[in-house]
Amino acid sequence: MDSITHIVLGAAIGEAMLGRKIGKKGMLWGAVANSLPDIDVAANFFTDPATALVFHRGITHSFFFALLLSPLLAYLFYRQHLKHPISFKYWLLFFIVTIVAHDVIDVFTAYGTGLLEPFSHQRFSTNSIFVADPIYTLPLFISFVVLLILKKKSSRRKIINRAGILLSLIYLAFTFINKLNVDEMMKQNIGAQKINCNSFMTTPSPLNNILWYVIAKTDSGYYTGYYSIFDSDKKIKFRYFPRNENLIDYFSPDPIIDKLKFFSNGFYCVSKKDNDEIYFNDLRFGQAAGWARPDSRFVFSYNLKNVTDNLVVMRRTKLDVSWSEAFKSLLKRMKGN
Repeated sequence: MDSITHIVLGAAIGEAMLGRKIGKKGMLWGAVANSLPDIDVAANFFTDPATALVFHRGITHSFFFALLLSPLLAYLFYRQHLKHPISFKYWLLFFIVTIVAHDVIDVFTAYGTGLLEPFSHQRFSTNSIFVADPIYTLPLFISFVVLLILKKKSSRRKIINRAGILLSLIYLAFTFINKLNVDEMMKQNIGAQKINCNSFMTTPSPLNNILWYVIAKTDSGYYTGYYSIFDSDKKIKFRYFPRNENLIDYFSPDPIIDKLKFFSNGFYCVSKKDNDEIYFNDLRFGQAAGWARPDSRFVFSYNLKNVTDNLVVMRRTKLDVSWSEAFKSLLKRMKGN
């Protein structure tokens, strides 16, 4: 999830577990602890973009990292807060819960989280919520602001904090149920359109849980499309992208190719531009404004020839239209066909 979500989620946990014991500092320590797994983004400054992609949501997002770091933090905070009636065991529980909460909420997105690193490199994801979903974050954010304003001894703090957590959990449950329904619709379309696919994935489009991006994987390529839960016509219009595996034969063997394939979880295609530059495209993140312009570029596109360009590609989505135009078209497509 995005940084703001982790901050307000951590603050909510901190208020729930430490608020009555150390006041508003509990929110601060919760926000800090819940953000700790994302220290792996520092890899962007020390290694190549492909390695940084694989490293993110790896070891620092694992249960091992939480269990390794929590005792150290618990001891430091226990010594720092000796005047408060908080035992070392309670600090340990607080840090384990808060750090693991970061890892678990990230699992719901499409990126993939290495919960079992370093013992297993498997990445876990349910693809049921976009990495930044304002409806999930809003209750926690409102609660966060109100709790900052309220006095630390106010009797309303517990009610407001619990309400924020509960509303976000209800929405999270909705996204998961919603995904099950979208998956069922995808299965029906694959059968009706006689697509011989090996597997498929569905994931929300940016900032919402109404319009979904879908991919059907075949032996030679992928069928991609968009489906809104408000669509009156339930037939998904697919566009086919060949995998073009032969285009990367020139670069093999190359550890970067292996890292990109691992990162994409098998959902990738390779494309060649008019200037002969070759791009590795991770299909899981869709096309920029693809719901309105089927020919738009992929959000994640790694230049295999000109690697110096990839710092820009990784950190900024290049849209073929303006941000306002993309957002307007997104809202329009969300309403249904």
